[in-house]
Amino acid sequence: MAFTVFHSILEEALLILIIGLSQLFAVGGLSNTAYSIVQIGQSLGATSNGQMSWFMASYSLCAGVFVLVSGRMGDHLGHKYVFLFGWAWMAIWSLISGFAHNIILFDVARAMTGVGCGALVPNSFALLTRSFPPFSTKKSIAFAFLGFCAPSGYIFGGFIGAIFAEKVTWRWGYWFWAIGCLALFALSYFTIPHSDFDYLGSFLASVIGWQEGYTYAFLIVGVVLISYDKASVLPNSLWKRKGFTPVVIAMSFGWMSFGIFLYYTTVFILFVHKASPLTAVAQMVPLVIGVGIFITKVPAQYIFGVSMFSFFIGNLLMSFADYSNIYWAFIFPACLLVVGGPDLSFASSILPEEQGVAGSFISTVVQYSISIGLGFAATVETHVNNAQGTKLILAYKAAHWLGIGLAAIAFLIVIFFVRDHRFDDKHDDQ
Repeated sequence: MAFTVFHSILEEALLILIIGLSQLFAVGGLSNTAYSIVQIGQSLGATSNGQMSWFMASYSLCAGVFVLVSGRMGDHLGHKYVFLFGWAWMAIWSLISGFAHNIILFDVARAMTGVGCGALVPNSFALLTRSFPPFSTKKSIAFAFLGFCAPSGYIFGGFIGAIFAEKVTWRWGYWFWAIGCLALFALSYFTIPHSDFDYLGSFLASVIGWQEGYTYAFLIVGVVLISYDKASVLPNSLWKRKGFTPVVIAMSFGWMSFGIFLYYTTVFILFVHKASPLTAVAQMVPLVIGVGIFITKVPAQYIFGVSMFSFFIGNLLMSFADYSNIYWAFIFPACLLVVGGPDLSFASSILPEEQGVAGSFISTVVQYSISIGLGFAATVETHVNNAQGTKLILAYKAAHWLGIGLAAIAFLIVIFFVRDHRFDDKHDDQ
């Protein structure tokens, strides 16, 4: 693999900064809705948490749909160009989100914004992978910064959404997001080195035009040829790797649990404790604390076990949060301990030749799981609560109980099925 040649340390630093900010904006695109969800719901006429949960779930769902495809698109078209598309698309639909005046348009706008997230995440991983040699200090620093920006994005996005919702209008939270995306689009265009692209094919397509019948014939032939390409969207080598399937299943259950934790902890603070949006953001700050450790000499099943148990303990503590109005009693330790889940769940090894696609697939699992988990939890909450809303706290507890169950399943899968076979090989050699 040929690595990017930089002309100065400033170029390297700017690339790492842009890639980190892409993770911050991708995750923040979810939380800028979470903390202003009360004001958005009142403005658009949403009457239930089932409706409001879709404000977040639609974003995650479409991000999950597009993230795997965009990783392969980056392999064929150039990761920089798909990355730039992500910034532009997110800017356009964030702008539209701010102008939405009904639930349907807002849900559609949030879903389309998720497509931009799906373009940013896998291609940011690929750009870093192709910029620095494996095991280099610079690459370690870059991925450490990337790991810091992802959880920080939830707080940053929440702060932006909360401060505008509380001080001006929730709409400005999305307009600010659009401005930020456009600024980062420009910075990315001039900072990230250009990659190979099929300029001839693009030129011929523009000259021939879609009005010619043979253009469609070439398009159909191209699609058929791509469908027979050995480099499929998800290489079979991933599924053939020992232990890969149970890891994916465990991650799916774990992240469903984490999505439930994020949403229902936020709405608990807002609706039960009656906190302001900015206060809610401040109370979730412990999520920024990362769990950065070197895992090259630690078997993966232990890392995943701790990760899934973190999801479990976070929801468990929040299920008791109604017993005390004191933040430090349950909410603080829950946020502090659950953070090990998302950080450590990305500890699976990825082969160098599969960096882009495997990173895309992991992101797909995460995004799908968040949206599916929120859908399950909203269904549970709706059936537990009554029309008068007098069982709201019990409904929130039921959602966290679901999160506990999902995390427990994930933990059991890790205990019985996940093994790091790299260490089996070492024992055999000895």
